[in-house]
Amino acid sequence: MKELDFKARIQGLVHQVVYSIGKKKIPYKIYSLQGDVLTVQRESTKNFVELSIDELYEYFTKETTHNTQTARKYITTGYVYSPAAAVINAIKPKQSK
Repeated sequence: MKELDFKARIQGLVHQVVYSIGKKKIPYKIYSLQGDVLTVQRESTKNFVELSIDELYEYFTKETTHNTQTARKYITTGYVYSPAAAVINAIKPKQSK
């Protein structure tokens, strides 16, 4: 997927809720995309976190499995691995069986 298409998919998530991939299914509201910064709100705490679109794109294109462990290699803004993985899994093309 080209970076422009990736960013368009991310933009399509604004004002939607995505869920963590763990057992708890923690909700994250996609708050806004301004420039190359995606702002996500943790529904449980109402805290906002920011994700770099460049880091998300690199994570998306270089990994085939998207979880908190693989996110650690690309996401440098601290403890935002779970929302990063949730966003990526929300935009990934669905695998047909």
